[in-house]
Amino acid sequence: MMTLPQHVPAASSPVRYEETQAFDNYVLATRIVHRAETLLANAENCPDAVAHIEAAFAIALSVTPGSTWAVVRIARQHLDDAKDILDARGYGLG
Repeated sequence: MMTLPQHVPAASSPVRYEETQAFDNYVLATRIVHRAETLLANAENCPDAVAHIEAAFAIALSVTPGSTWAVVRIARQHLDDAKDILDARGYGLG
């Protein structure tokens, strides 16, 4: 009987994971800022929406390479709340 060679996965480098996480966090923060800018352009006369958008900006600017996805989720929730307010008031974001 022949024994086939077994694949042994190489240990993941923690440095590589940190680099990937740092890049992912940068991309997520950039997307939050872009979406916030888009909403802000339509929210100039809606202070409630502006408050949520500003909170999302602040969170996006505080994202670090070690930030968790929960931080990003909170920023996205602020943007969702701002969009809901704008939609409810008929600002036409679609």
